[in-house]
Amino acid sequence: MRYAHTLLFVCPDCNLPIAVSKISDAKNLEEIDSLEIHIKCAYCEGTSNLLAVTAKTHWVTEWHDAAELGET
Repeated sequence: MRYAHTLLFVCPDCNLPIAVSKISDAKNLEEIDSLEIHIKCAYCEGTSNLLAVTAKTHWVTEWHDAAELGET
């Protein structure tokens, strides 16, 4: 099983939200929180590299691939 990690950042340039998703084999937040994430704001188009641990919120959801569900 894999996990979808969704992180919500605040754009350092315009203070609007930026959502980023990552797939991982790990459910724990610590593995993702140590990553440096490249973000691009859809509003002001500013770019930054931020540590995942600086995200305003972090959700984890189980992610089932089509093959795991028996679909092709």
